[in-house]
Amino acid sequence: MEMGNLRGRIALVTGVGRRVGIGAAICREIAARGGDVFFSYWHHYDAETHGVKGKDDPAAIADGLKGFGVRVGSIEVDLAEADSAAKLFRAVKGELGAPTILINNACHDFEVPLVGLTEEILDQHYFVNVRAVTMLCREFVAGGNPGQIINMTSGQALGSFGGQQISYAITKAALEMLAPQLAPELATRGISIYALDPGPTDTGWMTEELKEQVRRESKRGRVNTPEDFARLVGSILSENNKYPSGGVIRAER
Repeated sequence: MEMGNLRGRIALVTGVGRRVGIGAAICREIAARGGDVFFSYWHHYDAETHGVKGKDDPAAIADGLKGFGVRVGSIEVDLAEADSAAKLFRAVKGELGAPTILINNACHDFEVPLVGLTEEILDQHYFVNVRAVTMLCREFVAGGNPGQIINMTSGQALGSFGGQQISYAITKAALEMLAPQLAPELATRGISIYALDPGPTDTGWMTEELKEQVRRESKRGRVNTPEDFARLVGSILSENNKYPSGGVIRAER
């Protein structure tokens, strides 16, 4: 890692509520490279998906980032709310300044059988996974600064996720189309945009049986960690010319 190669830049990262999560690892990677970090989190979602543990994680994450000698800010915000993108950008600009890096890491993911799917469940996935990401991209572009946008996807184009995850799969898949659609216009503004697929990554949710399956199917014979993926993010942010804008980048499996 080249220390300091993001110095002077401000990154906005969403979905950073758990110390063991991908979002927190990305924040640490950016801070280690000298970038200032502002992150968002939403306790209600983390509690529903990972239990009540981790209530103090955002504060601990912030403290850890400050240890790198960078500026750090955070806010709790529900990205399902219609005004969340504008609210989030007001917060980061007010505390740190206009971001030149946007990492859309937050997601909404609840398993439900197709026959049990309701309009409300589908809407919640759309609000966070599509609408919030698109509006955050809009706010970033409206700021007028060159920079980079990374939108997290999950490899839906590679095969079925099953009927239990249809709401998640179809909404996250939209981000693999958002990048190439926006890339030509954003290039005229000095902005690069990517869809980034981390592949199977252990953030505390994998069973031992699933880990063993991933190891068998992996070319490397191991399970990816959040730190593995964060290093890829750091490479993209630091070596912009190496990765064509508008592309879908997949972590090694």
